[in-house]
Amino acid sequence: MKISVRVFFVATREKLCYNKNGDVSMKYSDIRIITANAADVVINRNELALRLKTDRNYESELLDKCRKQFDSAVQYRCAYVRIAVDLSEENVCRFDFAEIASKNLYRNLQGCREAFVIAVTTGLEVDRLLKKLNILSQAEHFVTDGLSSAAVESFCDMVSSRLKTGLSCANRFSPGYGDVNLTVQKPLLDRLCAAETLGITLNTAYLMTPVKSITAIMGIKT
Repeated sequence: MKISVRVFFVATREKLCYNKNGDVSMKYSDIRIITANAADVVINRNELALRLKTDRNYESELLDKCRKQFDSAVQYRCAYVRIAVDLSEENVCRFDFAEIASKNLYRNLQGCREAFVIAVTTGLEVDRLLKKLNILSQAEHFVTDGLSSAAVESFCDMVSSRLKTGLSCANRFSPGYGDVNLTVQKPLLDRLCAAETLGITLNTAYLMTPVKSITAIMGIKT
């Protein structure tokens, strides 16, 4: 697994992130970045079969063609932080970026005093590829869309496994799931400086661009 990790602001030997004016461009000092190449991410065959509505052993020239196009476009990136979580009030989860009232998330984080806050994406070039294929070939668009969804899930699984090393963690929990509103996306992404670190932005419905992106909170059990 050839995942590279860069740490912004944490150690002087690490490369800092600067904006075009040469100024340090991020608000927080603990954001870590993980990147991976297309060859480094093994796409889960079960996830792919679910998206394409096929058998997990499905192979075809169409799938091969779409995989090559996707691999040429994808830019896997992840930003994450490890922060404290306060569960002292029932059904309220307090982080340094937001206070989230949620029975589901509160239950998920029981036994946790810290959490990883994660965002991953396949990058804007995948969005551009999907828009192009939507015009040129509906068959290729369908397969590439399913492939992209399976790929971002697989990358998120890979990142989660890496972060869990030596730790006991709760399952990932994403905004929009259960009783956690999608509006949590904004403070979560702001905490990760996601527009700068990942190129992720939100529309007025709190949906992300690039489309193939995932945000999540993963509790660390004590």
